[in-house]
Amino acid sequence: MKLFYAILLPGVLIALTFLCGCSAIFKEPTVIVESIDLAYINATDLGLDITLKIHNPNFFGVMFQKITADVSYLKGKDWNPLSHVETKDIDITIGESTIILPVTAKNADLIRAGFQILASGEVTVQVEGIAEPSFFGFVPKIPFRQTRTIPLKS
Repeated sequence: MKLFYAILLPGVLIALTFLCGCSAIFKEPTVIVESIDLAYINATDLGLDITLKIHNPNFFGVMFQKITADVSYLKGKDWNPLSHVETKDIDITIGESTIILPVTAKNADLIRAGFQILASGEVTVQVEGIAEPSFFGFVPKIPFRQTRTIPLKS
């Protein structure tokens, strides 16, 4: 039994040192929604550009294996789904990086709401998402969320 512990203990210590060392080496990036801009609107669809600002505090670039976002618009008191956006394999450099997620929506509710939205001159949009950087198999989920009212240009 002592031999078992003599073999197991160093292995556990090495594994813990590696895990603690990785968390000390890798600092989780931050992701914020910097802006939500109207790209276009017409009778059949709406286009938005969602700009994410990512701060990578590490001394090396980071690969984001996936960034997903759900976009909704406010109609009355209810949030209605507008679009789901997913992008994969994004290289993030050291420091600040910007990513633009293009959103396009086509559906009957949006078309009906679109005329009301055009008449009101603005739309309130909510973006909720998760960014997933990858570091040697360690994949934290970094949430981001923002609600903005966008003035519509004729």
